[in-house]
Amino acid sequence: MRRNFPVVPRISWRFVAIAACAVLLASCVAVRDFVVPGTDNDPWGTAFDGSGRVWVAMPGCDPSPTCSGSTLPGKLALFDPRTNSWTTVVSLPDGFGQPLFVAVDRNGKVWFTMPVTNTIGRFDPVSTSVTQWQIPTTSGGPWDLAIDGNGKVWFTEHYANKIGAFDPGSHTFQEVSTPAVNSNPYGITVDKSNNIWFTENTDSVALIAEYTSGGILHEYKIRNTSTAGTGLTPHRITLDPSGNVWWSEGWVSAIGKLDRATAQPGTNAGVTEYGYTPSCNSCGSHTSGIAADSQGVIWLDDSLQNTFGSFSTSSQTFSFYKSPSGGHPHDGLNVDSQNRIWFDEEFANRLAVAIQFGPSASAAAASFPATSSR
Repeated sequence: MRRNFPVVPRISWRFVAIAACAVLLASCVAVRDFVVPGTDNDPWGTAFDGSGRVWVAMPGCDPSPTCSGSTLPGKLALFDPRTNSWTTVVSLPDGFGQPLFVAVDRNGKVWFTMPVTNTIGRFDPVSTSVTQWQIPTTSGGPWDLAIDGNGKVWFTEHYANKIGAFDPGSHTFQEVSTPAVNSNPYGITVDKSNNIWFTENTDSVALIAEYTSGGILHEYKIRNTSTAGTGLTPHRITLDPSGNVWWSEGWVSAIGKLDRATAQPGTNAGVTEYGYTPSCNSCGSHTSGIAADSQGVIWLDDSLQNTFGSFSTSSQTFSFYKSPSGGHPHDGLNVDSQNRIWFDEEFANRLAVAIQFGPSASAAAASFPATSSR
């Protein structure tokens, strides 16, 4: 295991954009990564427990869009930032699938989705028991998940054009279909009023959807023009401290925002897209992970550029940093209560953390204005 984090940044850290820090006298980001237990685990989703520890889902395969039926059951692993060590590894038993995304409820129980086996699972850290439930729709493909204020577990059904909810008390499911039969719901989150927000991922659909706590489905356009064939594939979704909705846009090197104060269902009112120019012209670009910190700065990653970065809503600029091991940072980007940025490096078999420091802790590296606001 690598050395513990020092109290202040030292040379033992992996730094990026040191020259920009020195010249601009701005804040910097120190980055370090940790090898996940085992080999070829393909770390994917991440979530924090009540103590600030990081749970990581490790499917042991790269779903594109699914994994081989011969793939062994996956694992869950727990990383403790206080000791910089892995404290728990849960190898799922026979009959389970490959965990993709993970969430932790208010009682500390760990929930996860397994699209290949069409199930959702729960790990109880106290009893160490693991339980799974088959979702109602055959081949629904439970994908991302989030837990509402009542403890219900909501998830997207990526293959079935639905979202679903599981009530842990009654062990019952609820499902909601999207109007489009090819929407492929992907990311999902819950706001403070228990409204469910999710992305409709196919570029021919490309919508942001809200299933209200009152049981009404609203959909918001990202663009008024046709998006078919554009590569606009909304992926993960998050909320900023003001309650506005942000999402990553897949293949178009952009993120999007829905200003809820001006949003109108059925239109793209209140929507702004912010694009960036990738630094590697021949690498391709895929924006996937996204999360907001407590200052309202939006963090994102680009798996094909092997970068992660931030978007300042005040200056309208992006700042990018290289992933320390260049291992395909993807859907597992999250920001914890201390504004540390965590992300998986899927193909490098690592979990990375970035810590902001300096006079102004949000803009480091080379900063570039958004290339488009559509």
